[in-house]
Amino acid sequence: MVANARAFARALDEAGVEVAGDRKLGWTETHQVVVSVGYGKGPEAARRLEENNIIVNYQARPQDEGFSAAGGLRLGVSEMTRFGMEEDDFAELAGMIRSVVLDGKNLKEEVKKFRKRFLDLRYCFTGSDFAPLEEKLHALI
Repeated sequence: MVANARAFARALDEAGVEVAGDRKLGWTETHQVVVSVGYGKGPEAARRLEENNIIVNYQARPQDEGFSAAGGLRLGVSEMTRFGMEEDDFAELAGMIRSVVLDGKNLKEEVKKFRKRFLDLRYCFTGSDFAPLEEKLHALI
């Protein structure tokens, strides 16, 4: 999860999106990436992304007076990691975010097509990894 978040942050930075956090630490130590979009522009950027099928939260930054002046976006990687997105996929998504937020492009159909690649929900264990653990659990019952 953290590897995906760091890859996402790096790709956003390389795409020209201002990423908050310490570059030396990979910008994040969690499943979240925060980007700056300009004073008071967070709600509008979040709305435009949502119109393009990318759901984020606008985020007040330390220099903002509050959420009405939010200049940031909070991007989480948890859900899409569970659907199988990996580092290269987050790099592709970073480019789409740049195109919508900074270039004003409409990528709704492109995002739909991208998302169709990630339909199977994954958990910590899958298939052959899970079977021996399941047998062990059943033996205890």
